[in-house]
Amino acid sequence: MLAAVLPLCVLGAPLADAPTDLPPDEMSGEKEEDDQKNTPRPEVFNIINIWEQVLSSTNSHKKKFEIEFSSNVEYALLNRYKLPSVPGKKPNSSSSKEVCFQWLAKGLMDYKVLLKYVVREYPNSPIVAKVNAAIPLLIAHIKAKMRNADQVVAPTSSEEQQWLKKLDNPDLFHRKMMAHSILRSLNFFLVDGKRLYRSSSAVSTMFSNN
Repeated sequence: MLAAVLPLCVLGAPLADAPTDLPPDEMSGEKEEDDQKNTPRPEVFNIINIWEQVLSSTNSHKKKFEIEFSSNVEYALLNRYKLPSVPGKKPNSSSSKEVCFQWLAKGLMDYKVLLKYVVREYPNSPIVAKVNAAIPLLIAHIKAKMRNADQVVAPTSSEEQQWLKKLDNPDLFHRKMMAHSILRSLNFFLVDGKRLYRSSSAVSTMFSNN
């Protein structure tokens, strides 16, 4: 399942590299301290593992698109389809980790709504099934790290209806293109999100250890 965590092994420095004038117990203590500094916290590894499993699915979107349309439709055509809501501009490297986590949580909530449109056109999509199963786990984990998690709220039912109505189109081809545009945009968001989460979590760990 998505929440499964792969075994994590971190090898310490070879004993041959340690100073020979240190007593064995002191040498062991230093090695243990170094391992603790270099080993990712279990909860960080767990959430990254989930993120990578979802990405392994969304990364396959382009290939599935090309198979469906037999190269008769250029993937770049999806650039013409604009989404009614995206998480906004990605925080820069100088942004606080709180701002980064807010952007991630809000983006995941928005895409959960947009995926409802994809389900209408592709009810059996394995990509959507995997992402929908993972989003609540990712949101819960990210919000648990925030000081003001209550400030990040999901779109209201009225907003959801407005977004989905804007996406609707009587033409089947355009509806499918919009669905694929959402999946492509989602993949970009997850790639950026994973990188941002790693950097924000690294900053959080650094300060918590000082």
